[in-house]
Amino acid sequence: MAGNAAGAGLRPARADDCTVAQTNLVFPSVSSISTSDVYVNGNFKVTCTWTSFLAGLLFPNATVCLYLGGGSGNSSANATIPRQLLSGSKRVNYNLYTDTSYSAAKVWGGWAGSDTAANVISFTLTKSDNVVGALTRDVNIYGKLNADATLSSMNVGPDDLTFSSSFGGGSVLMRFMFFLTGTGNCLLGTSVAMPFNVEAKVINDCTITVGNLVFPDSSLLTSAVRSTTSLSTRCSLNTPYKVTFDKGKASGAAVAARKMTGGPTNELVAYRISNTLDGVSLGDGSSGTAVIADTGTGSTQTRTIYGLVPAQTTPSPGDYKDSVLATVSF
Repeated sequence: MAGNAAGAGLRPARADDCTVAQTNLVFPSVSSISTSDVYVNGNFKVTCTWTSFLAGLLFPNATVCLYLGGGSGNSSANATIPRQLLSGSKRVNYNLYTDTSYSAAKVWGGWAGSDTAANVISFTLTKSDNVVGALTRDVNIYGKLNADATLSSMNVGPDDLTFSSSFGGGSVLMRFMFFLTGTGNCLLGTSVAMPFNVEAKVINDCTITVGNLVFPDSSLLTSAVRSTTSLSTRCSLNTPYKVTFDKGKASGAAVAARKMTGGPTNELVAYRISNTLDGVSLGDGSSGTAVIADTGTGSTQTRTIYGLVPAQTTPSPGDYKDSVLATVSF
């Protein structure tokens, strides 16, 4: 930032001072397949102190400016929309804002040469009572990590990844200036370092959705009855996963011999689910059952699940149901 380190010698020779207490911003853990942005709040507390009655009388106003550049995570120091967090050679997109509109106009900036050079945080504290003492301003910062294509295409690998960006002497600065009237010029003021970090953990993840399998009404089970539904998985890029199915809720059922319960006396109807037409029963891999195994792409993968009620003795009329739990492991 051109000129950001200049002007420190122009400060009046007195003990009036401004300090800043900053905090690191740590996002909650975010799934690499998340479809929702992730947020974090931070607070920087600026305190300006007048040390004498004369100081309060002659210099009752203190203008403070907070400047922010790209941070160490960015591929370009001057590119601040978006800012980026870094883990090895991988990056995710985020930004820091001055309010909860999360609009481009409210991205915290101010660093000369960056694409948010106009977005400096500035304010003036006025010691109107001319009494020795201090005034404090809370500066709230709002972070948003983007659930975008960059995140969903992230190859997290078997372990979670920690992303970070550091703001130090080359990308963050507070300046202040005490003065009598008008508005203080921060470029002529005193520079104060205010380093902080932004971090986020991106986790390996999978989700699963299975539709209900509804067989058509049948008066007799003298021939096979079939139906289909869909199973959708979304897993992190290059993440191996498998989907297993339990035996269901019917008494005496097994993963290779599921049953629906119904009728007036809780009679049973045998059925099978598979991932091919009339194929091997889906289960947990035991008793000759199959599991669904695949590798995540970061996008939703949808496949057909086939249901079969084989020919069997027809039970009493009624609604026959079962509930099977599908689990994705990765």
